Amino acid sequence: MEHLKWSESEKKLSRRLYDAALNAELAEVMAEFKAKAAATTTAGEMWAIQSYLAQRERDIAGKYDYRYSQLLFVFGRLVREGRLQLEQLRGLAEDKLSYIEMIATL
Repeated sequence: MEHLKWSESEKKLSRRLYDAALNAELAEVMAEFKAKAAATTTAGEMWAIQSYLAQRERDIAGKYDYRYSQLLFVFGRLVREGRLQLEQLRGLAEDKLSYIEMIATL
């Protein structure tokens, strides 16, 4: 997929959708962290929050990669997870949409 060329409009759309999905997921983690922290009453629970945050950081770092060679995989996964809808990706070339749709069904 490295052979695919990205137009300026595709780059702008991709950046906007990527950032929105990443920011939404980070907001979810922040809300979960605050809820867990507010409910914490023991040192053990406090360390469990640290482990939770470290795992979420690894998950997010492994999922979001804005290199154009990886972006179709990222978008496919985000569609599969329900974080993006295929309709939001309209504006990308049909070949890219086909790849994303195929990846989303894996």
